Parts: sequence; C-alpha cells; structure tokens
Amino acid sequence: MKMPKVEVNISNIDKFYHSFAYFTLSFCWLFSFYKKPNLKKIIVISCISYGIIIEVLQDTLTLYRTGDFRDVLANTVGIVLGLFVYNQILKKF
Repeated sequence: MKMPKVEVNISNIDKFYHSFAYFTLSFCWLFSFYKKPNLKKIIVISCISYGIIIEVLQDTLTLYRTGDFRDVLANTVGIVLGLFVYNQILKKF
C-alpha cells in the first residue's frame, strides 16, 4: 500500500524554537549563578539584549537573513518563562 504524501505546513514554528532556545539559555545562566541572586536581573537583561543584537546584526550584516521583531518577542517570552521556572524550582528547594 502506497502512503500518500502529507505536507505539514505549520507557520511560525520557528518562534517556538526561538522561545525554547532562549528559555534554555536563560535557565542555564540563572542556575549557573544561583548563589548570586543579585545577578538575576543582569542575566535577564543580558539575554534580552543578546537576542536584540542578534536580530539587528542579521538584518544589517547579512544578505540572506532578516531581522524580525517577532523573533525578539519570542526570545523574550522564552527568557521570561526560563526565569519563571527557575524561580519556581528555587521555591521548592
């Protein structure tokens, strides 16, 4: 029996990938410095700044990539989720 080809077209799935990547980035950095809680704000601001800088550089320095405000938004959502999960885990321990 020959299976029919089914094309799955999920638009904006890359936003999920952006959120997951920046969730992982922020979560790992927060746990790396968990003994220094005063660095939490600096880590979050640095991760957000990094995401913005990457998007600006993609738009200005490359001919084959474009910067996207929605990517910055997805990155920020991932960072905020990372911070939320980090805070929830610290409350339990």
